[in-house]
Amino acid sequence: MKNKLLLFGLSLFVLSCSSDDSSPSVESVTDFLPLSDANYWSYDVTSDAEDGVGNDYLYIANDTVIGTITYKKFKTEDLAFGFFSNALSNNGVRKSGDELLLTGTASFNFSEELPFSIDATNLVIFKENATNNQVIGTLNGVIEEEYEGYVIAFQYELTTTAKENLDTYSINGETYANVKSMEIKLNLNAILQYDFNGIPLPITIMPQQDVVVSTQYYAENIGVVHVTTDLEYQLSDLSQYPIEVPIPESVAISQNEVLTSYSVE
Repeated sequence: MKNKLLLFGLSLFVLSCSSDDSSPSVESVTDFLPLSDANYWSYDVTSDAEDGVGNDYLYIANDTVIGTITYKKFKTEDLAFGFFSNALSNNGVRKSGDELLLTGTASFNFSEELPFSIDATNLVIFKENATNNQVIGTLNGVIEEEYEGYVIAFQYELTTTAKENLDTYSINGETYANVKSMEIKLNLNAILQYDFNGIPLPITIMPQQDVVVSTQYYAENIGVVHVTTDLEYQLSDLSQYPIEVPIPESVAISQNEVLTSYSVE
């Protein structure tokens, strides 16, 4: 169950940082994620994590006004298994030119014991006219959280990159036309402040590494039809320190979300 919560928390963290696109948004009449009320997408989720297999039902519930801007509010019927469904659930999405922007509040849970949230403002999650391997945005930052007297600083670099434009893409016995793929990569390390006889001692509990790599495949006039996500990291050897951190020592999880049914307008 903790592995599922870990992947859930990381998915929301990855999609919870605002980004400035290096190229301007342009007008587009094409929909790669149709944003009408009652649109829905059902996914079969498979994973090699414990409790990582299930079905997600993602849908657009209603309009939501954030500030003065109207977004479409995404929800799931239950706590979702998948990276993509979790990332959109309870957040607002709108289209601006050829971009899809996400705004809302996202949680970052390495485990049940260490929850916190970050506000998202107009994060670009898709750009129609990007070219293959074009970096859409790169973010750097530090998030600090206190746990049982320990302060843990998570230092991250988030990179969003447009990948291939595909004339056709086949998955689960279905073939989709005009598919665009996007990759989200999270590079992360974590430093814990340890009180050593009154002297603060920074301990790197997670060395810098690519923790999440996720690719989403958007089909024209349908939405996301397939998502592949790899979550993998290894903590430092902490045996010399009398500390226990609220993060599993190592994780290697692969997950697939495959569209099984949908209804869009």
